[in-house]
Amino acid sequence: MAFGLWQIGLHIQQDSVVSVALTHGRSGWALRRWWQMPLPCGTVENGQLRLPQHLLTVLAPWRQSLPQRHRVRLAFPAARTLQKQVPRPAMKLREKALTQWLSHNVARELEMAATDLRFDYVEDTLAPAYSVTAAQHKEVAELLSLAKSLRLNVAAVTPDACALQPLIPFLNPPARCLIWRDSTQWLWATREAWGRQPGDEKLSISNLAARLGLSEVDVAQCSDEQCDFDPWHAVAQRHPPLPVEGAGFAVAIGLALGSVQ
Repeated sequence: MAFGLWQIGLHIQQDSVVSVALTHGRSGWALRRWWQMPLPCGTVENGQLRLPQHLLTVLAPWRQSLPQRHRVRLAFPAARTLQKQVPRPAMKLREKALTQWLSHNVARELEMAATDLRFDYVEDTLAPAYSVTAAQHKEVAELLSLAKSLRLNVAAVTPDACALQPLIPFLNPPARCLIWRDSTQWLWATREAWGRQPGDEKLSISNLAARLGLSEVDVAQCSDEQCDFDPWHAVAQRHPPLPVEGAGFAVAIGLALGSVQ
């Protein structure tokens, strides 16, 4: 198992990068390694990568510690994405035509060229529509270029809030929404949806729950200030020492898990 495929979550935060490597076996998920790497001031500002060379310098020693057989899932800041509900077209379209149709509709609404966007979509299970997530092509391309420079085997680029969804099955009932908080933002996720609220808003857990149509008992907070849920409980085999501030690794753990369990 020590030489199995490492599934790695990489979460670039405002002032640091955290990463978690897991392998999967008959006993469930096993922790291989975790990393916490400080970033020089100004490397990332409001979710935007300002100094990619600084990030590359920080990640180079981390890359050298990875085995050849690895698969990395990168977090992309939800602050730099846009979610839209697009009603289904009147007629059924094949996948390629549907992708082009959605691309055209989203680009037109944003008053941008379709070539300037990267987007993904899923069918809405509650309405006759598609849930579309869009981001600027150049920002995604910059992240992928950095990954290429590091020779990483990238499996996915996932909005950081969305990456919390694989942790939802591990919540203690009746909680069905996970809220993660850092110094700049609130990220939230349920099985069906995810999103973000700026940290400068004077929000409380009860206010955010109400905005989401939930009660306080429906939500679990995961932050260094209040931790109703320990994200490390999603990993069956853990080997100490674990990080002191474990809540900060929630997104990285969700990325490493890879999909909703």
